[in-house]
Amino acid sequence: MVQSCVIFDFDGVIADTEAQHLIAYNEALLRLAGKLGTTLRIAPSSYYQRYIAFGNREGFECILRDAQVQVSPPLLEELCRVKDHIMDHELSEISAPLAGVKDTLAMLAGWHVPLGICSGARRVEILRILEAFHLRDYFQVIVAIEDVRRGKPDPEGYQQAFDTLQLQGNGELKLDRSLVIEDTAGGAAAAHGAGLRVLGVATSSPLEKVQNWAEFAVPDLSHVQPQQLRSWLKL
Repeated sequence: MVQSCVIFDFDGVIADTEAQHLIAYNEALLRLAGKLGTTLRIAPSSYYQRYIAFGNREGFECILRDAQVQVSPPLLEELCRVKDHIMDHELSEISAPLAGVKDTLAMLAGWHVPLGICSGARRVEILRILEAFHLRDYFQVIVAIEDVRRGKPDPEGYQQAFDTLQLQGNGELKLDRSLVIEDTAGGAAAAHGAGLRVLGVATSSPLEKVQNWAEFAVPDLSHVQPQQLRSWLKL
């Protein structure tokens, strides 16, 4: 019985959606500038260094707190709704998974390793892209932002994903044989908080930075060799 599982982050690991998220954040802030009482714009450097790991609500809360802008819960919810609407359009620009994703999934499936996703994205976004990439059937568990009370860097999502895979696997899975694949320090912190090791991919940060927060690090999944992955999973 396989005692390892792999839980993938989504944005920046399976699909290159981070640029779309940044566009959607900035467009939502611009459209609601009148209600916010100020015009805010997130620089790419700020997004990739500070906000990238968050789901919508936590992201807007952090952005507005950094700008010393206070908003009511209804306005915060409106920001999230506007961003979601913009993202629905932006997702049409995504045409293929990131390098190495398909080969890695096929390899893991061939070894009968249970697979899950834990993401700060909405379930509808995740499913839409997985279906477009013909990857949906690889994953036994998907934990989206609406499935948790607290998004990353809180470990709730990764704990939920592992526990669900564990239940499906009759309690055979081991934390120290399993991996999370992440592209952000905040996501890695969430995985570590759930007791999981991290394979970091340098799709959103330089490799030298990824090596600071991940047990294993590669430029992208196309650089993962089968024997290397088997060793990390203790298969």
